Amino acid sequence: MVSEQRLGELPKAIIQWYEIEKGSKAACVVCDLGASRQIAAALEEKGVSVKEFALDRMVKGPQDIIEERLYDIVVAVDVIEYAQDVAQLFNNIKNLLKPDGKLLLAADNRLGIRYFCGDQDGFSGNVYDSVQNYKHLQPWERKAMKGRAYSKAELTGFLEAAGFFQRRFYSVFPRIENPQLILAEDYEPNEALDIRVFPEYNHPDTVFLFEEELYPSLMENKLLHPMANGFFIECPLGGEFMPINQVTLSGERGRENAMATMIRGDGLVEKRALYPEGKNKLWQLLDNSRYLSAHGVSMIPMEQKGDALVMPYVSGIPATDYLRSLLEQDKDMFLSKLDDFWAIVLHSSEEISLEEADWSGQGISQSQREGLGAMLKRGYLDLVSLNCFYLDGRFVFYDQELYLENVPAKAILLRTIEFLYKFHDHFDEILPRSALFARYGLWEFKALYDHYTLDFLNRLRGDQDLLDYFQKGRRDGATIVENRKWMNYSKREYHRIFEDIFQCTEGRKLYLFGSGKYAQRFRNTYGGRYPVTGYLDNDENRWGAEIEGLPVLDPSILKNLPQEEYKVIVCIRDYMPVVEQLRREKISNFSVYDPNRIEGMQKGER
Repeated sequence: MVSEQRLGELPKAIIQWYEIEKGSKAACVVCDLGASRQIAAALEEKGVSVKEFALDRMVKGPQDIIEERLYDIVVAVDVIEYAQDVAQLFNNIKNLLKPDGKLLLAADNRLGIRYFCGDQDGFSGNVYDSVQNYKHLQPWERKAMKGRAYSKAELTGFLEAAGFFQRRFYSVFPRIENPQLILAEDYEPNEALDIRVFPEYNHPDTVFLFEEELYPSLMENKLLHPMANGFFIECPLGGEFMPINQVTLSGERGRENAMATMIRGDGLVEKRALYPEGKNKLWQLLDNSRYLSAHGVSMIPMEQKGDALVMPYVSGIPATDYLRSLLEQDKDMFLSKLDDFWAIVLHSSEEISLEEADWSGQGISQSQREGLGAMLKRGYLDLVSLNCFYLDGRFVFYDQELYLENVPAKAILLRTIEFLYKFHDHFDEILPRSALFARYGLWEFKALYDHYTLDFLNRLRGDQDLLDYFQKGRRDGATIVENRKWMNYSKREYHRIFEDIFQCTEGRKLYLFGSGKYAQRFRNTYGGRYPVTGYLDNDENRWGAEIEGLPVLDPSILKNLPQEEYKVIVCIRDYMPVVEQLRREKISNFSVYDPNRIEGMQKGER
């Protein structure tokens, strides 16, 4: 029941952050598909007088709408995709609004970056249909579709034709059904987005790109907003736009923990609870800020104003960006600054003795406890580079919502190191993260430090209640890598290399490229039917050895053999370098043995 309740709250965040004066009269367009009825419920919770208008009725025409120009606001979220006549819908919406009224609209973007990354269209169920504007659908496919998405230009055209000449688009990530980040179209965020947004998809198994890795290039080339995954659009007939440039939402965390952090146009940042149940959490954040300040941690100053916390907008460098830049440019300075960061963490709370710590339920042995390092009375596991700026030569922190008692300080530092290297694997060539683990003594008990982080995140986010939702909509990194690999081959070539791996094997000498676990697994499974002649291995130290009576050979022996006399099966987990090696050597008769793929095919999977 908790999971269902939290799942039902997710779409509400798209409207919960928006300030609507209590007592306002609102019309909400709803339909049986999508999340529009949840939006109507969210408006009522905000103290707004709401009347629901069925989408079909709104499209029929003015003669069917008795009430005209009576509403301060009309809200249309997740409905225009299902409208048979969008232009008529907007015309009729305008007839409901007072002369100084406002339309609030939220819709999917058919040119969203998630679709370029391989997500299936939510209406046709096919990859790239929305990107191609549904042009290649068969008549029966069009008839079966219950809706379609539009681009920013198309939405703009509809709005202008209906007389909504004042518009401000906000870009929504990862999607309007669960917004995490909302950016005004005339605003560029002052931070990397790759560790702020958790992408979600209609069908994550078809995705072949890491969406977050594209954000920096899209921002640099002014493409982030046109390719947003969704739009929130503010259309006032009179009056002004909301003075908000960026909204960070945590609607996934449940009513008691859901927050909106808004960067305003007046140089202030405002933090609000999305629901009344979350106000206590807001005041806890203020208390945490004061506690950390008292322990010498530089915090962005904040004060309570009504139901919100307000703080100045800081134009410093996000600490993650700053440290990443140092790592690339000056390794010694990077280490010096990371040492400074570590010193802040160490002094962020009182250090307690092992005897004072509560170890009940931890499952940590006495010897492990003694090796964990300094234990903090309050462990602020969000005291990391993600929630920090580098300003005037010092690290300045913010957003410390939660702490755990009795936490090893090294668990906090480990989180920052992981953030710095996330999606930046090339940093390992400059300074391996393993070297940092050794420098700060993180190696031996890394799994235990991760345990503290997991406990913290479970309390902060409560992801367990939404586990099924996340598994359905969030992609698996290994799947993305595999999908990219498949794209390097034609259909015929892919079938020969990965699916029909025993093609052109009969009557030929069979060599296994690789002599490890995959090769032994192959022999155990297929060796009786397909006798193996020998192993090929790039490790010259293994040449001349024997494994169960078969020699380990230098791959160069293939150069002296006619290709029609042998077949090579690559039996290595990371097979791509070997495949490229065989291609360079003009060796075409090879296949790749992936036991997981083969077994999946035998079970009827892809």
